[in-house]
Amino acid sequence: MKKLHSGKFVLSMGLLSLICTALYYAFRNKTYFDFLLWNLFLAWIPLLLAVAVAELGKRLAPGWVRSAVVTVLGAAWLLFFPNAPYIVTDLIHLTLQKAWYVEAGRWTFRYWYDFLVMLLISWNGFLLGFGSAYLVQYQVMRRFGGAVSWLFVAAVSMLGGYGILLGREYRLNSWDALTDAKALWSLIGESLNGQSVPFCLLFGLVILIVHGTFYYVMNGGWHTEDRDYPSTYRL
Repeated sequence: MKKLHSGKFVLSMGLLSLICTALYYAFRNKTYFDFLLWNLFLAWIPLLLAVAVAELGKRLAPGWVRSAVVTVLGAAWLLFFPNAPYIVTDLIHLTLQKAWYVEAGRWTFRYWYDFLVMLLISWNGFLLGFGSAYLVQYQVMRRFGGAVSWLFVAAVSMLGGYGILLGREYRLNSWDALTDAKALWSLIGESLNGQSVPFCLLFGLVILIVHGTFYYVMNGGWHTEDRDYPSTYRL
């Protein structure tokens, strides 16, 4: 498993987020979708926490202090992780507000502007989520091995699917686990039913597939000759 350069990744994601924000304001004609920028901000939190886990885990001396810091930051990362892939569910607002986009029985270009901007912001969210999960997986792999790291990613993906359910259908936030834990626990039984469980599993599978795809691109998506003769493809 290759190590992800956290500094360069943060800078590239920062640039992408700036582009997303600029395009949003360039095509914005209603304040209704301003929540997208807030959700994009929330999608950044797991990446920053994952960077903190990686950097502090490397800089702090082995011992209970490092273990405690990494555990607390890791738990916070897990709470905020669903915010990254959650943004893709905001596409539902295009359907909820479809009356804005139909004139004389035809879809207007306004729909496509909003769709493409929201799709790009969703892509930004997925990348932020992948980067954060990859950084944490790398730490798990170093300590427990590759098999355990993939079990960890699979579990996080499924929990991410459940977190998206709580956010989209029950309007809970990540910090409610701390500020209103009693209400959260009371929702667990109610929220898991014959319709919601397949939703969580399917969304978790999507997260896992996206993660696995990017993992392959980073670690196994090159032919042997490409690695042996990189100058052949140099522009």
